[in-house]
Amino acid sequence: MRRLILKYATALLILLSILKAVEYHFFRYQEALSLYAGLIALVFLSLGAYVVWRWQRAKAHVPVQAERLNQSLRAEYSERELEVLELLSHGYSNKEIARLLSLSTNTIKTHLNNLYTKLEVSNRTQAVSEAKLLKIIN
Repeated sequence: MRRLILKYATALLILLSILKAVEYHFFRYQEALSLYAGLIALVFLSLGAYVVWRWQRAKAHVPVQAERLNQSLRAEYSERELEVLELLSHGYSNKEIARLLSLSTNTIKTHLNNLYTKLEVSNRTQAVSEAKLLKIIN
């Protein structure tokens, strides 16, 4: 973590030094304001493009094994259980879930008990948290 902080601190120090040098040049030689603003915009555009490129590259390297694990975990749950879990993650009550899925509240309670057993949790908050951790739901 320290290495990462030092890396970004150094990058910011270099960018700040460049910015101050350009600012000094601008005020000393009275260059056009649009040139100064353009250089600053170019620096930030480049920095933004680099960050997005790194983020996309890191996102693309999701291990295939983890993706297969996610699919095998989802296969353990019925479609209805996944629907109940998704609605549960949005904060709906048992009555609201029952109304949305056209089921009885007792059926929802049964699905929830099955989910609690499969996820090895004891309440709805833990179930949602564990499902998100296992990437069963988003």
